[in-house]
Amino acid sequence: MDAVKRVQLLRKFERIWVFILTSLLVACQGADGVDIQNPVVVASEPSATIEAIYTATPSVTPTATPTSAPTKTAIPTATPFVCSSQEGQTREGSFFSPAMAEEEIHYFVHLPPCYAYSRERNFPVLYLFHGWPMDEEHWVELGVEKIADEWSGRSMMGPLIIVMPGVVNPQGLYINSSGGDHSVEGMVVNELVPLIDDNYRTWQAAEGRALGGISRGGVWALEIGLRNPDIFSIVGAHSPALSVNYPLPAYDPFLLVEDGALGQRIYLSAGDADWARHSTIRLYELLVENEAEVQYQMGEGAHVDRLWRLGLPNYLKFYTETWPRSYDELPPQD
Repeated sequence: MDAVKRVQLLRKFERIWVFILTSLLVACQGADGVDIQNPVVVASEPSATIEAIYTATPSVTPTATPTSAPTKTAIPTATPFVCSSQEGQTREGSFFSPAMAEEEIHYFVHLPPCYAYSRERNFPVLYLFHGWPMDEEHWVELGVEKIADEWSGRSMMGPLIIVMPGVVNPQGLYINSSGGDHSVEGMVVNELVPLIDDNYRTWQAAEGRALGGISRGGVWALEIGLRNPDIFSIVGAHSPALSVNYPLPAYDPFLLVEDGALGQRIYLSAGDADWARHSTIRLYELLVENEAEVQYQMGEGAHVDRLWRLGLPNYLKFYTETWPRSYDELPPQD
């Protein structure tokens, strides 16, 4: 092929390509009016990268597991001691008293019902003197044991120990009875009380002891009790034979009342036909003047057992009214 034909052919191809390209550009402009001839290159802005916003995982505050309040352990309540027995026990004993020139002293000890089952408790003690010429059986014959057991069983009175010594001096009423260590006082304070404390479960304090007596025994109770408030906090005298008593000044109940700082509870009684009533009333009035804690009871009758037997419930009520009413209330052993 000659050169002229090759040139013509090339131009023909150029025109065809121009036509094709032009057609394509016009078609692409369309209605958008884009100048195909001078296209504007628009730099496409990158769409904002959506950053994943991580919502903080809410920290779960653990709900406190409700702890149930600990159940309080019930403190066991001590079961009250109930005495099923209605009868106490009376024991008999004796000893030779140096204070009474080696005289043999016989005595009764009445123990309350259930004494044997209350081994952790101490009991108050009531010491009772008989009248003249009786002996340690005098109070038993009046019925003190029976009333004490019955009242204790019915909770009318607390349990107690009752000691009844016999002071029967064959040499006479006033031998070894003037007071002091070599007398009935010495026998009671230095021998009998320690003996009872050593052999029985006793409340070994003044507030746990009472001392009482009838007639001559009532005088002993006053003389010994008023002189020993550190041993006896309660003193009773029933028809005390004060009018036939001739004590030394240091043992005279009237002088003891006038001189002493009385902190004891005192009980006096006599009958309206009792020859001991006048001196008993006089002592009562003196005690009132000295602001002592004293009770006086006038009974019906003379200076005989019937008077004291009828008065016995009142005597026991007085002696025991400040003492515990039940076994559980008794002072514990040390």
